[in-house]
Amino acid sequence: MSRDDHHGDPSTSSGSPRAPSRGEKELASFIRAGAERRPDQAYGDYFKGQRASCALGAAYEGMYRLPRQAEGLHPTKDLEWFFDCLEGTIRRCPGGDGCQKKLSLASIIVHLNDDHRWSREQIASWLEAVNGAVNGKSEAPKST
Repeated sequence: MSRDDHHGDPSTSSGSPRAPSRGEKELASFIRAGAERRPDQAYGDYFKGQRASCALGAAYEGMYRLPRQAEGLHPTKDLEWFFDCLEGTIRRCPGGDGCQKKLSLASIIVHLNDDHRWSREQIASWLEAVNGAVNGKSEAPKST
């Protein structure tokens, strides 16, 4: 499965139902926790070597204890099961530069990481701001 494959079945292989919905704010906290474990940012892959992860790789790292050498792991299906907002939510790209993409949240996170080269911290801040806007707050994310 490549990083572009964001269409996994959100139920488990036994056919059990989806996990309870998790919000963008919780996803942001996992991205930050994973970024602390792998301080360098990866582009085009979830993990590079022992020190780098992309935003979704950092979220996975924040949820689970992974081996130092995680290159080649593909966590998207587990993330989708835990955070149904990744595939069940459509977001417009906040990346600027006239970008008009409107994609699933998982695809927007990959797009911001790889194409706009947003830091994992910027992505986490945006997720928190999106969560706040959904819940009636209107804070803009701060760039780092």
